[in-house]
Amino acid sequence: MVSSTDIKPVAEALIKAVRPVSIYLFGSVARTGQGNDLDLLVIHRDDQDNADALRNVNRTLQPFYKSFDVDPFVIPAGKVRRFAEAGSPFLRSVMKEGRLLYMTGIVDEWRKQAVEELSAAQYLATGGFFRGSCYHAQQAIEKRIKSELLNAGWELEKTHSLRRLIALGEKFGLIFDIPETDVEFIDNMCRGRSPAEAGLLPLGEPNAEDAGRACAIGASLVK
Repeated sequence: MVSSTDIKPVAEALIKAVRPVSIYLFGSVARTGQGNDLDLLVIHRDDQDNADALRNVNRTLQPFYKSFDVDPFVIPAGKVRRFAEAGSPFLRSVMKEGRLLYMTGIVDEWRKQAVEELSAAQYLATGGFFRGSCYHAQQAIEKRIKSELLNAGWELEKTHSLRRLIALGEKFGLIFDIPETDVEFIDNMCRGRSPAEAGLLPLGEPNAEDAGRACAIGASLVK
């Protein structure tokens, strides 16, 4: 049997030896935290020969086979893009249920997306699209905090809760100076993501004041 505690040394070995574009964990260990083997999707650069990359991956994984089985899928980035454009069920399943273990330049990418989300929030607010503005402001805040967590060594998890992310930050010695009232406000905005949840918003439909406040919170973090 293999569990989620076995993932980190495997990923670190692959990152050092293979220098991949990204590594995804999928299958039973990603879903439940344990299973019979580790299912990995290793995406390498297009300028690397796929056969060489596969041999390198298998050579790197060899020491781990003494403890558990590892089932790697090794694919160049260009092929992944083509599969994604074709609607590959395999890739869709990996992206939906899997865990991203590593991505080249992921911290810079999250920071860049946070800036873009804030710009979108501010633009939508000026046009009167207050729900959309609040949504993108929340995304800007979430992505900025996640970028700092990732930079500190955090393994990405699927959560939109600002309260959860702030608590995780404390584990890494990161302090995010956000007033409690703003944390509650942003997390309430997160609950109205879909039409089915719209009625769950404690403050009702977002208005101009809400959008302005969400953008201001975002601007205080995304710099």
